[in-house]
Amino acid sequence: MKREFFKNNILLCCIIVLNLAFVTIPSEDIRCEYWVAPEGKDTNPGSYSLPWATLKFAATAVPDRDCVVWFKDGVYNGSQRIKRQFETFTKFKSLHPYRAIFQNTGPVVSITDARYIILDGFVFQHASADSTSLVVQVKGAENIILRNNIFHDSYGDDLLKIYNRAKFVKIESNLFYNQGPSEQHIDVNSVTDIVIQDNIFFNDFEASNRPVANNTKHYIVIKDSNEGEDELLGDERITVQRNIFLNWQGGVSETFLQIGNDGKPYHEAKNATIQNNLFLGNSPIPMTAAFGVSGATDIRFINNTISGDLPAKAYAAYMTIKDQNPKNNNILLCNNIWSDPTGSMGSSSNENDNEFSDGDPANNLDLILDNNLYWNGGKKIPNGDLLNPLKDDTHRFIADPGLDTDFENLILPLWNNGSAFPSGNVSIRNEFLYLAQKYGSPSNYSPAL
Repeated sequence: MKREFFKNNILLCCIIVLNLAFVTIPSEDIRCEYWVAPEGKDTNPGSYSLPWATLKFAATAVPDRDCVVWFKDGVYNGSQRIKRQFETFTKFKSLHPYRAIFQNTGPVVSITDARYIILDGFVFQHASADSTSLVVQVKGAENIILRNNIFHDSYGDDLLKIYNRAKFVKIESNLFYNQGPSEQHIDVNSVTDIVIQDNIFFNDFEASNRPVANNTKHYIVIKDSNEGEDELLGDERITVQRNIFLNWQGGVSETFLQIGNDGKPYHEAKNATIQNNLFLGNSPIPMTAAFGVSGATDIRFINNTISGDLPAKAYAAYMTIKDQNPKNNNILLCNNIWSDPTGSMGSSSNENDNEFSDGDPANNLDLILDNNLYWNGGKKIPNGDLLNPLKDDTHRFIADPGLDTDFENLILPLWNNGSAFPSGNVSIRNEFLYLAQKYGSPSNYSPAL
């Protein structure tokens, strides 16, 4: 693709874009119901009084006719695998949100080569500190929805991995925190048509009696690491929108959101849209940048808000290539807010060392920086090795957007297996709205409007 790619999309800079869902959501007209409980038996008929015992069995036994399988409160131990290919959406739902808990010392839930499945209202976690492997994986599956769940405390790997030609997967209104060492919250790997929206991503290892070792990676990585193993080279049509990222406790070489990562000899991601997300710099722990690109093409980073101190190598973006990567190509950064009220935009207290962006221009083709708002606490917006707002953004705004950056009393949405979050909210959605409205809403007279 050439620069015409952006000419046809430049109106994205002037409006907030919301992608339409690409899967049909079933109606709430319940045609059939079945039940599962920790004290049940898989030899039971699956009724309320005689429930089944496991998700694995329920997925094989429930009729394929828009059914709902309800899970009673309690802890469901062991590995649960779903391989069934339904013809209609089948919903597996916690009777009381976040009170049906799936845990294991290895993989917790595996959705493999399955289709038309919804998991709603559960907690997925490792059972102990000596646990290994992934918490939840979606492999080669299609038309999967994970909604209103809590993924937390992996001790061995990612919290969620979507990979090996999975497609039409939607991850929405979930809560993610505390992945395994050297791993991510979500690994999006060799897949197509994925939507990640309305989720909250953060870490608080102390709350889980874990050390803050600064050895975890990105919250989300979008890549293709298996080369031609599954006959797909590079993720395609990935949308990450309306999410909140905060409370960084990871490694200094990592980002909140990374596109491309493994140095493969092809673009590891293409045609990805990152829009309307809120990135909060409420942590003193340094990172490389809020957003990273390494071996990707046709990427739109639009309508996002990056707010707070955010100590980093580069405040906005780090774009590089690794090993055999082809050059990054066609990257659009448009209509975003980058606001550091402390005036320390960048990683160093020395203003001359601060950077807006970092990377080698020779490895990045057709970059466009346009119509963004910048604020560095009244100080000069720093230059960047890759992109310079004062030079490259001819439609720039330099003004205080009027965002709330008083993070001292920010309450993290930790779930303690009780009846409410510490804030008093009882749902992930209410926690999301609280954070978005308090820290992502400009003042009434903001130039951002």
